[in-house]
Amino acid sequence: MKIKFSETAYRALDEIAGYIYEQSASKKATVKYLRQLQRYIIETLRHFPKAGRVAEELAPDARKLVYHGYSIIYRIIDGEIEILTLYRENLPK
Repeated sequence: MKIKFSETAYRALDEIAGYIYEQSASKKATVKYLRQLQRYIIETLRHFPKAGRVAEELAPDARKLVYHGYSIIYRIIDGEIEILTLYRENLPK
């Protein structure tokens, strides 16, 4: 099953990278964390596309998967998985 990231999801990844870098002051740690996050999303959803709980309250047909405190919002449409956005609920917007 193909997995694609929306523009909103890419912007969220940029924000997550900024936050991780701000906290760690390490480019290496930031890159490592983002790779781990993306690997988790791809491997989990490739093998278990319905792993996330139903989250209709967030968007039509949405599901929510969690990785180390980050919520990953996605949906399955026409045999593809679209990552809609990612966020950490306890961070200021």
